Amino acid sequence: MNFNRRTLAVLASALPVAGAHAAMLGVTSTNYQVTDGARRFSVMDVYVDFTGQYDKLVNFYGQTGSTSIVRTSLNGVVNGGSSLAPANGASFAQATGTGWMASASASGNLWDSFVSIGARTQDRAAGIVVTDLYFLNANTAGAGTVAGGSTSQGAFAGAGWYTNSPTGSHTLAGSYEDLRIMLGRFSVETTNLSATDVLTLQFKGNVTMKVNGLSAGAGTTVQTAFDQTFTYGFVPAPGALALLGLVGLRGRRRR
Repeated sequence: MNFNRRTLAVLASALPVAGAHAAMLGVTSTNYQVTDGARRFSVMDVYVDFTGQYDKLVNFYGQTGSTSIVRTSLNGVVNGGSSLAPANGASFAQATGTGWMASASASGNLWDSFVSIGARTQDRAAGIVVTDLYFLNANTAGAGTVAGGSTSQGAFAGAGWYTNSPTGSHTLAGSYEDLRIMLGRFSVETTNLSATDVLTLQFKGNVTMKVNGLSAGAGTTVQTAFDQTFTYGFVPAPGALALLGLVGLRGRRRR
C-alpha cells in the first residue's frame, strides 16, 4: 500500500463557521491519496482547528434547527442525508467488515472511513466514540453513506457521534502538535474516475467545545454550527487521461 501524504487541500476558510469563537479557527480538512494495489483512494480527514492546548471538543451532532449532513457530491449529484445507499456513484470507502465506528482490526488500513473525536488512528479511537440515535447506519458493515434520521416528530436531525470518555487526552487540542481535533476520515475510491469528474464532501453540523481554558477541563462551553464543502483531489484513471489527450489532439487537428 502506497501512502502519498502530499496535501491537496489543507485549510478551508473559517469564515463560514457560524459563531466561531476566538479559540476556534474553523473546520478544515487534509486531503491525500492512497494507493492499495490496483485501487486508488482520495482520503479526506476533517478537523476542528484550535489555538489553545486546553481547548476541548466532545461531540458532533445535528438537531432540527441545525441539521447535520455528511455526504458526497459527484458532478453535482448529491447523496441524500438520510440515504442508506449511495445514489451518485461516489460512496464512502470502507474496509471489509467495518462500519463507521472505529475498529482496531482496521487500524493498519489507511483508507478505511471512520468517525472520531480526536483520535487519528482506529486503534486509538476504538471504544471511545459512541453514536447518537440519529446515526442510522453507524454499525453497518460497508456503509457507503452517513445516514441520518429524524426525531419522533418527523423533523430531520442527521447523524451525530460523541466521546464516552470526555476527560481523555484525545479530546484536548494540546494532545496534537497542530492543535487540530479530528472528526473523521471520509475516503472515496477514485480508481475509475475521469479527469472531468468533480467530487466533493459536504460536512455540515454542530460541535460542542470548551475553549480558552487555562487547565484541563476549564474554559467556556461553546456550541458552534458550520457548513463546509471540501473538494477531493485525485489522479484520474490512466484510460481517462489517454482519452482526454486524444480529444485534445483531435481538436488541434481540426484547427
